[in-house]
Amino acid sequence: MKLSAPIALVLLAKFQNCCAKTAPRDLQEDAIIFQNYDDGFAKGDQGDKVGTPCFTDGRWVSFVENSSSAEPDYMNIATTKWHSGGYRMACMDRGSHTNWQCWAACQPTPYPNFLEWGYLIFEAKVSGVFDSICQPSIGLTKKYPQYQSNVITLNGAYVDGGSLSDTEWKTVVIPTSDFTTEQWTDVKGVKDIHFRNCGTGYSVNPTYQVRSLKLTGMPPDIQVAPVTLSPTKFPTPAPTTPLPTRMPTSVPSFVPTDDYWPVWETSVDDHTQENPDKTCFVNQDRLNIASASDADAEYFTIQTDKWAGGGILFGCQLKDSNYNCIESCFGWDGLKPDWSEKGYLTFLAKIEGDFTETCQPTISLTGGGWPRSSSNKIQLGDIYVDQGYLVSYEWRRVMIPVDDLKTSDWNLNSLYAMHFNSCGEEHDGGQPKYKISAVAVTNTAIDLISSPPSSSPSEYVSDNPLLATHRFYHTNWYPLVRADREPSGNMWYVAENNSWPANVFSHTLSRSATVHIPQGQTVVYSGADSIIYDKIVVEGSLTIQPISSDVSLTAGTILVEEGGELNILTDESSSFTVAVHIDGALDHSIDPEEQMIGIVSLGGNLNIVGNDVGNVMLRLAQTVTSGSQTVELHAESANLQIGNEIILPDTQTGLPVGHWDFPNNVNYVDQTESCVISNIDASLATSVITCESPLQYDHTAGSHAGHVTRSITVKTSPNSDDRGHILHTGVGKFHINNTRIEQFGRTTTDMIDSTVMSPNPDLKFGQDGLTQQMVVSHFGTNQIARYALHAHHSMVEGIFDGNAILYSPRDGCVAHDSRVHITKNVIVGADGTGIFLEDGTETGPVANNYIIGTGGGSRGGDDGRFSIQKGKDMAHGGFGIWCRGELAPVLNNHCEGHFGVAPYAFFVHPNFVSGKIVKDVPGTNVALVGKTISEIASELEGGLKLQSYGGFIGNSAVATFQVGIDLSYFSSHENELVGSIIEGATIRNLALDGRGISTVHSQIFTLENVIIEGTVPDNTITAIWCNNCNQCELQTPYVGDVQFNNVQTLRGGNC
Repeated sequence: MKLSAPIALVLLAKFQNCCAKTAPRDLQEDAIIFQNYDDGFAKGDQGDKVGTPCFTDGRWVSFVENSSSAEPDYMNIATTKWHSGGYRMACMDRGSHTNWQCWAACQPTPYPNFLEWGYLIFEAKVSGVFDSICQPSIGLTKKYPQYQSNVITLNGAYVDGGSLSDTEWKTVVIPTSDFTTEQWTDVKGVKDIHFRNCGTGYSVNPTYQVRSLKLTGMPPDIQVAPVTLSPTKFPTPAPTTPLPTRMPTSVPSFVPTDDYWPVWETSVDDHTQENPDKTCFVNQDRLNIASASDADAEYFTIQTDKWAGGGILFGCQLKDSNYNCIESCFGWDGLKPDWSEKGYLTFLAKIEGDFTETCQPTISLTGGGWPRSSSNKIQLGDIYVDQGYLVSYEWRRVMIPVDDLKTSDWNLNSLYAMHFNSCGEEHDGGQPKYKISAVAVTNTAIDLISSPPSSSPSEYVSDNPLLATHRFYHTNWYPLVRADREPSGNMWYVAENNSWPANVFSHTLSRSATVHIPQGQTVVYSGADSIIYDKIVVEGSLTIQPISSDVSLTAGTILVEEGGELNILTDESSSFTVAVHIDGALDHSIDPEEQMIGIVSLGGNLNIVGNDVGNVMLRLAQTVTSGSQTVELHAESANLQIGNEIILPDTQTGLPVGHWDFPNNVNYVDQTESCVISNIDASLATSVITCESPLQYDHTAGSHAGHVTRSITVKTSPNSDDRGHILHTGVGKFHINNTRIEQFGRTTTDMIDSTVMSPNPDLKFGQDGLTQQMVVSHFGTNQIARYALHAHHSMVEGIFDGNAILYSPRDGCVAHDSRVHITKNVIVGADGTGIFLEDGTETGPVANNYIIGTGGGSRGGDDGRFSIQKGKDMAHGGFGIWCRGELAPVLNNHCEGHFGVAPYAFFVHPNFVSGKIVKDVPGTNVALVGKTISEIASELEGGLKLQSYGGFIGNSAVATFQVGIDLSYFSSHENELVGSIIEGATIRNLALDGRGISTVHSQIFTLENVIIEGTVPDNTITAIWCNNCNQCELQTPYVGDVQFNNVQTLRGGNC
């Protein structure tokens, strides 16, 4: 190896350090990681290739096979501002089918110990736009705990010639000991090799090509040359990540030079030079902007409100009769400043407020003459700020390249004002409160330090970690759950030797035992003990499955952590069942947002799969009369067994649902009822079942019964203080199939009133900001998002198939900004809506579900709460399926019973959701990925319609309702001839009054093969009703092949 003397000594010392820790393998035993195309895929236990690719992120990584060339195969890793990519060195297939042993892995020995070899070597090319911060780099992650290695910048002594090229393959040699950190000293259990991005501050991120990747004890010689950095070619855009992503440097604070122009230094700069009563602040009177001082600095304070921010005015503020400037703010000469050639805007800042994913402190400029132009809005975080984010308790420097503020339309000439912005009317919490000091522009970059304005960096000091209460995962804060956080009197039991902890069985006090399945433990639970566990925390693998008898387990919360795996399974060939009961009480002192009580998966693998029961919607062959104990069903009921339960919907007719005082004006009783089967006679063409008890009500022939017995039951115990919920968020797996979920969900149809909390600004527990002590400013009475079955911003394709979901006080199945297949479920008694597609970005199919309404809900439409609740409090009225957008196919669903408003509803108002982005989740149409709803609509000729990507086809309802299909806020282009298509719908209303289809603020639809019927003689049903269309010429709807049967009015309202 040819090295300059100083570098040679450094590498020798590092290699000696490596060897002192772990003796390397024989120098001839190289470990090939990626040599050819086949190495890009997991190998089975016989060395055969399986289909699973060894990507860390398949969206950005691909394997390139040079089958027609002598050149070696390589990996192509196109990072983005949000994502790195690389190679996974992990087990890719294990489960019950392999007795929980690793069956397919990306290495002969997954999770290797890198220090058993001296060096990681490979050849690489890289392209991108690099500067002193953005450089190609590599890092490792550990299996568990998920430590991060030291990050190695790919230049200097590590690279042949000193730097990588975009045209020439360069050899990279990295001593494996260089990856060690104080936390991860042995580099054991390596899970991933990451070729890293540069973050949200850069519009162009590195693209790597990598080949011949291996571990070795005998590195090749490389020629080391000095590192030369490429200049920055493009300005960096505003970061979007509110959490810190950049460590402070150790460079001392800035010393002013001649290229430094103070904008605001002291209270003298509050006003024009000529007149102390003439302010230089934007909205000074409205926001009561005032200057003050503390021990470190003079500063001014801007407390923004929902409607206005504040800032600094520039240039002339008053002219005389001859148009000469007589009162001026910065730059004090009567002229509007020109920053088109300036380098950086800098200041010191503190910040207070209730910050969220959508509310962050920002700054912008206006100017450029009239009409005024606006600059880019820069979020005050990430690479622009000391330690990556502002706080309330210390001054931190902000440093913004002026180029980042420029737009294609304005180069920052003729500045009018600098604005510190509010978060607007949509933000419910405290608005940003800025304290700002030492505002200036400069042509000399100021290195960010850890604690401005001191003359040298201060050491980061962490508060007592036991004071922390919450950790941030994906999109929300969750209570810390660890052995040292257990309530007084609770016991923490740890699984060992792949077994359920035996010592827990002597625990007799209910709700005071926590079982922890740590990473690396694979436990099968097949018991039926009587313990009521407080929590079960799964970081390894837990399978709940019968072996020789029925299984039951009772707990307050089952928590599946990222990387953990919870399987609840039954065997198709066995009659044994599993019952999981949730029995617990919310503790608002440690869980004010009510995340716990239920089954919660924070990026874990949640897999609940019961036995298939076949057809779940069973048609009545004869009318059932009150007092009868038998039900005659058509032959499709063959899978029923004695002891099974069916639910019969309310089929009563003639209810006056349109009356203003319904149901109080009549003696209304919901007539939904259950039949537990005691006998089955299948000797005829139909099946006659006998119920354990006589039925109380009539049920009409042709209606259906829902089969709701499953081999797995997840149920809130009748003794539980609070109801459970099932939630998955982030990565992992989310499959819930053939499971009965009963009495789940806590959110009700009352007005949403969520708890509001924010981090304590006076405490800090680590520089990543992901652990905090949360302070509650408002305790809510109806917490949002605690639904029966809920995919909450899931990053994986979920499946809800064949389940029975019974009696939820708000929503049954919920896909929130998630792609979920919601198919063949029976949903009974969800008061708000049976199926809720919450954000409009949901793309998974909703098909072949049977929904039984029981008359619950507020009975009100969505407009009543839409504006005052900022679009968050929707689908409360009583619906079967409610959709916020038009991207998901809604196919062949059927609704019966009684719905407070409508079996089907689409509310596609653009407010609050038009900027939401469709995630890149497997199965998502590539034409939608990464785009907002408004962008998707703008790309389609005629705009976004139901049939563009989704569709409303083959759906039916035979029920009591106010509206059969409720269609709101569908936009149409001028001269639109088709609009959204409603195809193959059958809508039969059992009520005395109501509407078949109702449209609001929509212009045109096409109905194809649609049937709208009344049932009661002399009803007052209107088949199609049209309401306000914002002064457009109403054409709603265009009618193709439509049948109107037994309705009083064909078209009403503005049709």
